[in-house]
This record gives sequence, C-alpha cells and structure tokens, in this order.
Amino acid sequence: MAASLFLLISNLAAKADEYDRLEAATERWVDLEKRIAEERNSWKAQKGILEQRVLALEAGLEELNQSLENLDEASGIRQDEIQNYDATLAELEETRAFYVEKLEALELQFVQFREKGPDFLDSELETASEKLEVADPAALGERAQIMIAAFTRIEEFNRTVTIDYVPRELEDGREVMVSVLYWGLARAYAVDPQGTIAWELEPGPEGWEWIERRDSIAPILELVRIYEQLRPPSLQVVPAKVTQRAEGETNG
Repeated sequence: MAASLFLLISNLAAKADEYDRLEAATERWVDLEKRIAEERNSWKAQKGILEQRVLALEAGLEELNQSLENLDEASGIRQDEIQNYDATLAELEETRAFYVEKLEALELQFVQFREKGPDFLDSELETASEKLEVADPAALGERAQIMIAAFTRIEEFNRTVTIDYVPRELEDGREVMVSVLYWGLARAYAVDPQGTIAWELEPGPEGWEWIERRDSIAPILELVRIYEQLRPPSLQVVPAKVTQRAEGETNG
C-alpha cells in the first residue's frame, strides 16, 4: 500500500513538473510570438518609410538626370557661343591690325607732309601733331579723327587759293613783308607790296622752294591785288609748269 502511494506521489510530481515545463514553454512561445509581432509591425513601419525614401530618391535621381541633360544642352550652347566669340574676336583682331597698319601709314604720311608743307598750314598741323602725341596709342578712333581733320584741312587748302603775309629776308640782309598767294599745294607766288621783287614757290623734297622771278614782278603783283580786290579781274601771265600724268609716266 505504501509503495503504491509512493508511486502515485511520484507520478503526480512528475506530471506537475511537466505542467510547469509546459507552462514555461507556453509563456516563452507567447513571448516569442509577441516579439515577432512587434518586429513585424516595426518592419512594416520601417518598410513604408524606406519605400517613401526610395520613391523620393528615385524622383530626385530623375530630376538630377534631367538637370544633367539640361546642363549638357546648355554646355553645348555655351560651347557654340564661345566658338562664335572666338571667331568674332579673331575677326576683330584681324580688322584692328588692318586699321592699325593703315593708320600708321597715314600718320607717317602726315609727318612727311609736315616736313615740306606750306608755312600757312604749319600752326594747324602742329596742333594736330600735339593731339597725336597725347592720344592713347590704342585709341584708334581718336587718332583717326585727328588725322581725318588734319587731311580735311589740307584738302581744303589744296582746293582753294589762299593768301598769306610773311616776313622774308633778302640777300642784302633787309627783311620785307611779302604777300604769298598759294594755288593749293601746286605752287605759290610772292611779291613785296612795292613790287620790287617777286618769287615763284614750288613744293620740293625739303619744303617749298623760293625761286626769284624778276621778269614776272608786275603780273604777280597784279595777281595779288586782284585777289585782294584792289584791282578788277584781268588776265595775267605768270610763270608755271604743267605736269600731266598718264599711265604712270610724267611729261613736263
């Protein structure tokens, strides 16, 4: 009887242990299911956030690609513009070099003209020369305007008859005031007011040459008085030399 009771107690104890183990295992399982559910819910939330981020990144990437395409297109346009600017700049530099060469030649011609030009224009040409000296060498427009004004004045002088009154020292040392009548840049005639001496002036390599004309004093004096409106117009014969150019040759 005692043995049966001991065996029953042993079985009950064993079942109690099994129950405890089952209960503990059930609690662990429930806890594990709970943690799995929490992790699943957390993953769903994170998955939604990640999906939104992926969508945003994809949209940003598409916008970036579009921006890169726009930049490539703009870069191509700018490159074409730069090439056009370079071509224009090269053309402008070539044009500037052409005008610099022409302007320098014109200035050299001006200097050469001054060396042998008529005294009547000396002061005006000196003013133009001074303006050139203070002008900026790079200011082609300013220098060209100075040259244009100077040569315009020279052309005006060349197309008109102009009179000037200058002192002239004679061979005997006396100084007399003479009237000089310029026929443009071709020649001039000079005579003293009393009509005692006269000259014909011609442009030469060293300037205007004074050639005494004792045989033409009267007509030269009369010519000057006609110009000064002291005499009525009349025909006067004065010394002159006509030069005709044909096919590059000069016939006197």
